[in-house]
Amino acid sequence: MVLKMMMKADDSDHNADAFSAERAGIVKRERVFTKVMVESLPGSFSISDARGILVWWNTYYRDNILGKEEREMFSTNVLEVFHPDDRAFALEKMLNVLNLGIEETDEARVLLRGGPKFQWRMITGKRIIVDGEPFVVAVGIDISERKRFEAITAFRIRLHDMVESASLEELLTATIDEVERLTESSFGFFHVVADDQATFSSRIFSTGTKMVDAEQRNASLNEAEFLAEAIQKRELVIDNAYNRSPHCGGATNVESATRRILFIPLMRGAVVTALLCIGGKSFDYDEDDAMVVTVLVNFAWDIVSRKRAELSEQKIQESLVQSQKMELVGQLARGIAHDFNNMLGVILGNVEIAIHQLDIEEPLLENMKAILKATEQSSTLCNQLIAFSRKQCVMPLVLDLNVMVERMLAILRRLIGENISLVWMPGHQSMSIKIDPAQIDLILGNLCVNSRDAIDNIGTITIETSSAHVYKAECVTGHCCKVPGDYVTLSVTDNGCGIEKKHLPHLFEPFFTTKEKRIGTGMGLATIYGIIKQNGASIECLSEPGKGTTFTIWFPRSVGYADQNESNILVSPGHNKEVILLVDDEPDILSICKLMLENGGYMVLDAVLPSEAIRIAEGHKGEIQLLVTDVVLPEMNGCDLSKKVQETSPNLKTLFMSGYTIDIVDSEGVLDMGVNYLQKPFPIKALLVAVRKILNPQ
Repeated sequence: MVLKMMMKADDSDHNADAFSAERAGIVKRERVFTKVMVESLPGSFSISDARGILVWWNTYYRDNILGKEEREMFSTNVLEVFHPDDRAFALEKMLNVLNLGIEETDEARVLLRGGPKFQWRMITGKRIIVDGEPFVVAVGIDISERKRFEAITAFRIRLHDMVESASLEELLTATIDEVERLTESSFGFFHVVADDQATFSSRIFSTGTKMVDAEQRNASLNEAEFLAEAIQKRELVIDNAYNRSPHCGGATNVESATRRILFIPLMRGAVVTALLCIGGKSFDYDEDDAMVVTVLVNFAWDIVSRKRAELSEQKIQESLVQSQKMELVGQLARGIAHDFNNMLGVILGNVEIAIHQLDIEEPLLENMKAILKATEQSSTLCNQLIAFSRKQCVMPLVLDLNVMVERMLAILRRLIGENISLVWMPGHQSMSIKIDPAQIDLILGNLCVNSRDAIDNIGTITIETSSAHVYKAECVTGHCCKVPGDYVTLSVTDNGCGIEKKHLPHLFEPFFTTKEKRIGTGMGLATIYGIIKQNGASIECLSEPGKGTTFTIWFPRSVGYADQNESNILVSPGHNKEVILLVDDEPDILSICKLMLENGGYMVLDAVLPSEAIRIAEGHKGEIQLLVTDVVLPEMNGCDLSKKVQETSPNLKTLFMSGYTIDIVDSEGVLDMGVNYLQKPFPIKALLVAVRKILNPQ
C-alpha cells in the first residue's frame, strides 16, 4: 500500500516536472517570438515606465534613433529623442496615455543619434499595466519623405496662387525661403545665368540673406569659381567642408557662415540657366536635401520661365506702344514748335524793325523791348520742345560750358521749384567743349528733373564743372573714359533718396524707370546717354540709398576756340548790291526777312514756292550770290531747291533756315558742318551776321 502510494507520488512529481518544463519552453518561445517580432518591426519600438525611463527597446531604436551602447540605454529618458521644439508636445501626449489610458498617434521630429539631424516620425503610444504599474509602449515609423512631399505640394499650390500678382523676384525669393526652411539652411541665393554662360544677369537673395551686409555676404563665397565649376560639370555640388575648400579663398569667417553648402545648377538641355546655392546648415547636407531642392527649384523655375516669357512679350508690346506714343508726341511737338516758331519770327522781326526804324519814346520803347524779350524766351522754349522730339538738327559748336550752364540756371530753378535749392559751382579753368547748345539744355533739364523727383520736399541740387586729366592707367583699370586725355566734367548732385544698387546697371536703358507709371517714361537718361555717346563723352553714376546721387559727364576738352558771341560782331552793310534769292512758303516770314535783308543793303528776290524760285533764278540776268531758303517747302525741300538753282548759278551759296529740320540731317543725326543753318525764329542781327559770314568769310 505504501509502495503503491509512493509510486503515485513519483508519477505526480514526474508530471509536474514535465508541465514545468513544458511551461518553461513556452515562455522561452514567447520571449524569442516577441523579440523576433519586435526586432522585425519596420521602425522603432520602446517601452518606458511612468517616469519616461526606457525599460525595453528594439535594435532599430537603439542604433538608428539613440545611437547609444546597450549599457547606456537603461538610464535614458524617452523625451531626449524628440526635437527641442517638440518635447513639450511629446510630454503632453505621453501623460495622456499614462493617465487617461487612451491611445495616441501623432507626428513629431525625432533627433537621430543626439542630433542635430532629425526625422519626421509618426508615433503610436499605448498604455499597458504590469504588476499594477503603468508602462507606455511606443511604435514609430519614418514619415520624412511623406512630409517633404506634402511640403512640396503645398508650396506648388502657393506658388500657383502667387503667379498672377507676384513679380519674378518675389517668386524666386519665396522659393529660396522655402528651400531654406526645408533644409534648415541659414542663407540662400538664386543667380540667373546670362546668355554668355560667364556672368549673372540677375541675382535674387532669400529674405534672410538680404538682411546681411553685402560685403559680409560675398566675403566667403567665390561665385566665379562655383559658376565655372557648375558650367563645366553640369551637376550639383555638396560640400560639407567648404571652409577647407580652395573655393573658400582663405576667408576667416566661413566656419559659422558657410561651412556647408549645397550648390545646384538648373539645366535646360545642355545649358545652365540658373544657379541655386544654400548654406549654413548645422549638420551635413545629403542626397535627401539635394532631391528636395532639385524637385522644388525645377518646378519653381518652370513657373518663373513661363512668367518671364509672358512678361517679355508683354514688355515688348508695352515698349512698342510707348515708342509709338513717344513718336506721336514728338511729331505733335515738332509741328507745334514749327508753326509757333514761324509766328514768333513774324513778331520778332516786326518788333525789331519798329524799334530801329521808328522814333519810339519811353515808356513805349520799354514795352516793345518787353515784347522782344518775351519772344526770345518763347523761342528758347520752342527749341527745347524740338529737342524733346529728338528731331532737332544737331550743330556742334565750340563753347564754354560755364556760359551754357549759367544761361540755363533761371529755367532750371523754375523747373525744380522753390523748395529745392540750386547751387552752382563753376570751375575756374577753360571749359571749352564741342557740342550743340540745345543738347546741353536737354542734359541739364533731364538730370535736374530726376534729382527733383528723388528729393522729398526740401533738398539741394548742386551743379559743378571742373577740368580733369585721365591717364592711360586709369582707362585700363575701369575708368568710365576709355581714352586718356583732358576732359571737362559736368556733375549734377542731389541729396535725395538715392538709387538701389540693383537698378544702376539699367539706368540708361530705354523705358527703364523706378518712378510710378504715370510719372516717368524711362526716356530721360536714355536720351542723355545717346547725346553723350554722340559727342564722344562718358557718364558715370554714383549713388547710395538714402544719401543721394551724383551723375558726372566727362566731355573731351575742345582744342578750338569758343564761338564768338554774335552780339560782339559788327555787321557791315551789303556792298555792290549782292543778290539774295529768298524762299519761304509763309508769306509773313517771307515779307519780314525780305525787309531785314533789304535794310541790310542787299538786293532780294523773293518766292513762295520752289518752282517760282527756279523761274526767277533762270530769268535773272546777273548772278545770284546767296540762296536763303526754308528747309521744308511744298513741291521739294530746300536741299533739292539749292541743287536745282546751282545749275544756273554754279557759285551759289545757301543758307538754310527752319523751325525744325529733318531732311538735311545725316545718318548720325549731326548736320554737315559744310551746311549753313539758321534756327527760326532769329533776330535781325543773327540773320545779317549769318549772311555776312557766308558772303565774306574773311
